[in-house]
Amino acid sequence: MVHCDFSESTNNAIAHGVRMATIFRKELCLFHPLPKKGKAEKLAVQKTLSEIIHQLKKDLPDIPISSLTLKGDLTSCIDRIAEQYDGIMLVLTSENVKAKLPALQVSQIPFLFVNGYQPESLGYKSVLLPVDFRKVMKDTSLWASYFARFNQADVTVFPAVEKNKDQAIMIRKNVKFIKHLLTSLKLNFQISNSRKGSFGLPFDALQRCHDEKHDLLIVPSSKNISLIDLIIGLPEAKIIKKASHLPVLCINPKRDMYILCD
Repeated sequence: MVHCDFSESTNNAIAHGVRMATIFRKELCLFHPLPKKGKAEKLAVQKTLSEIIHQLKKDLPDIPISSLTLKGDLTSCIDRIAEQYDGIMLVLTSENVKAKLPALQVSQIPFLFVNGYQPESLGYKSVLLPVDFRKVMKDTSLWASYFARFNQADVTVFPAVEKNKDQAIMIRKNVKFIKHLLTSLKLNFQISNSRKGSFGLPFDALQRCHDEKHDLLIVPSSKNISLIDLIIGLPEAKIIKKASHLPVLCINPKRDMYILCD
């Protein structure tokens, strides 16, 4: 599902949404929330979405395409997208990311933040999976496995290095789980250790993506948000802003995640 806000970069999100629909063999749905309840606004939005779909179907006759408008803002709509309309992922532009993150904090489906649609950013063939001591790493590994299964992507498992004994044990357990998952599915992967601990891991992972030309970074969003986070910004917001043309898939650790079926 693609969040269409009709900004100049909406076409970027649609291009990546088309790619997701192709990879996972799902319907492409163009979604627009309606914070205001005016009938005229709803009709105008539906008309615009219909025009976009009409043009897309000329170029993509084999992909099912639909549109969806729901009353409310993005945060109030996100549960309905997953539970009533079977959305598996929401594709959004990285513009104004701070305003979009509250919806991610209550979402049970991942958010794919994108910026640009150069050919190299649409491959989704080389996934970097940072691994820290949190249990949510098992959820992020499932999504890495989906890209490997459905798109024959290579996965690089990127564990943090921790001095704290308990945290180091948790990282080893997470890596063991991920190795078992990917091996049992006969998927291509490698393990390459980070130079950083868990808190510096996302930024080291982002640098690794840029250096090694990975085309997808998978990270969990923040679970416990402090006053400092609200003042200086959440780590995932900083990663998304610095990602440039690298797509970033964010997974909410506070909700049971949607499980993708074949």
